[in-house]
Amino acid sequence: MKPVATNNTIGLNLMMTRVLPLLAISLLLSACIPTIQRQWDQQPVDGTLIDGETGHPISGATILNREQPSITATTNEDGYFSIEEKSHIGFHMLMPGSAMNYQTWQISHPDFANGVAQTRTFFPALEREPNTLSVILFRQVPDSPEDCPDFGYLYRLAKWNQAHNIDADRMIPDSCENSTSTDALYEIWYPER
Repeated sequence: MKPVATNNTIGLNLMMTRVLPLLAISLLLSACIPTIQRQWDQQPVDGTLIDGETGHPISGATILNREQPSITATTNEDGYFSIEEKSHIGFHMLMPGSAMNYQTWQISHPDFANGVAQTRTFFPALEREPNTLSVILFRQVPDSPEDCPDFGYLYRLAKWNQAHNIDADRMIPDSCENSTSTDALYEIWYPER
C-alpha cells in the first residue's frame, strides 16, 4: 500500500523545496548576516562642565540623558563627570550600512541656567565609541520660546563661541520646532550666508 500525501506533507515539502531556499537567497542578496556579538546599549560619555564667565569648573551639576532619564551623572569638585558604558552580547542582523545616533544630554545646576549637549555614535553600535564633552554653562541666558526650550542656552553658547573664536559643533535638538529660533542660530553659526 502506498503512503497517502496529506496537506501537511505537501505544505512541508513546498516549504522545504521553495520557501527556505528563497529565504536563504534573499538574505544573501540583501547582505544581512545573522551574528552573535557585543552591542553597546550606552556608549561611555565623560566630560567637564565649565563656568562661561569665570572659566572655573562647576561641581554638583546633574547630567541627564533625555531619551533615557535613568542614565545620569553628577560632576565632582573638578567639574568632571563619567557615564559608564553598557553592552550586551546577543543575536543581531548585521547589515551593510549604518546611521548616526544622537543622544541629547540635559545639564542642570541650581546656580546656572540649564544647558544641553549632544553625543553622536554609529548605529548599530557594534564598537566602543567613547565621547568626551566640554560643556560651558552660563548663569543667565536669553528667554526661550515654548517650542524651542534650548534656544536661550544655544544662542548664548553660540555668542560665547564666536567671542572666543571657537568653531564648535552646532546642534539643534529635536525639541526645537521654531523656525525663527533656528534661523537666528544659523545666522550666528554661518554669518557669511
